[in-house]
Amino acid sequence: MAKPSDRSIGEEFDSLPNEQKLKAAMYYSIKEIAKEVEQEMQVSISAQVLATVSESLNRQAEYYALDLENFAKHAKRTTINTDDVKLLARRNDTLLQHLNEILAEETASKTASKPIAKATKKAKKSAKVADSDIQES
Repeated sequence: MAKPSDRSIGEEFDSLPNEQKLKAAMYYSIKEIAKEVEQEMQVSISAQVLATVSESLNRQAEYYALDLENFAKHAKRTTINTDDVKLLARRNDTLLQHLNEILAEETASKTASKPIAKATKKAKKSAKVADSDIQES
């Protein structure tokens, strides 16, 4: 068995359970953001503050996950969808507006790439209806 010092950080990270990986990734992201803030504002942020912010973020993410699951269950669905996420963000007007803009962009890009297919389907349906009308006469 290899000593912990013999293993790379990547190997150690890969051996962690998923929840621990997520916590480690959140902590790393918070630490990187804190470094930027420290440089910009010329302040020092302690490791205790980073750990507290990381733990708070983790708990909030758990609450969000539970809320999203419950919204989907209430709607008698097993899959969380965009409506659930928008419902979660309903008290944050700026976030809700941003989510709506993203959804509008995605919807526009999807419909822009499919107009030929829709037109073809409509033409086929029209032809079938016309054929059935002719056969009935």
